[in-house]
Amino acid sequence: MSEPPRRRRVDEERGEGRGEGGLPLFPLVVVVILAGLLLGGVLAHFFGGSNRAPTPATRVAVAPATQAPTVAPTPSAAPSATPSPAAGSPTAIPSPTPARRATPKAAVSPAARPTVKATAVAPTPTPAVITPAPRRSAAPLPRATPPPAATLHPAATLRPAAPRPVATAPAPSVASDPSGVVRAYLGALARGDRQAASGYLSHGAPTESFMTADARIAAIRSAAIGSQQYRVTADVQTGSGEYYVTFTVAPGPGGLQITDHYAIKTQ
Repeated sequence: MSEPPRRRRVDEERGEGRGEGGLPLFPLVVVVILAGLLLGGVLAHFFGGSNRAPTPATRVAVAPATQAPTVAPTPSAAPSATPSPAAGSPTAIPSPTPARRATPKAAVSPAARPTVKATAVAPTPTPAVITPAPRRSAAPLPRATPPPAATLHPAATLRPAAPRPVATAPAPSVASDPSGVVRAYLGALARGDRQAASGYLSHGAPTESFMTADARIAAIRSAAIGSQQYRVTADVQTGSGEYYVTFTVAPGPGGLQITDHYAIKTQ
């Protein structure tokens, strides 16, 4: 392989210099040494940094919604060494050493993210505000108007009834009705006036004990059975039952009188 043209040019320049009386060699050696040291320090710094242990990543509290940023490697450019030329002498241009390409650093893997467990927070129950329904105003009930008080009239004072005067049956006359004689006789017994009732009999005493104040004559009939002789029948209703009474009426000294009488209680 042929040498690079740049080195060949340097060698030619060195040969020419030596043929001409030559440039001083010591400054060139110093420049080369300084350039080599500088280049070695740069390369050591560049390649030595890649062998260092990765700095432990600082744990950062990351919110669940955000993503951890990824650190991308940034290649650092190697500085080029510029040799200082000697005063008044031509400077030999050193052949630059080809810089190595920057080796990309391994991406620093982010530290293990803490597992964030979503804890369901029970919602605090909000007490429901119950709005009371508006009360319905009850319609006023119509007041019952009390009826006008009845005017109480003073009770009539009951006066005791005046006792009825005992009617004294007149002496029967010959022209009297036979039914009237029997009616008057029974009426005197109902009033309890047995003396007046005895005046209608031609003989004997009254025997109709069923004739009381509550007895009443329901019907009375008369029929002629001979010359001036009559038969009179009467239906009498009392509290103890109904009686059928038969009378025989004939003229007497003072008029018609009861000559015979009897009573039958019907069933």
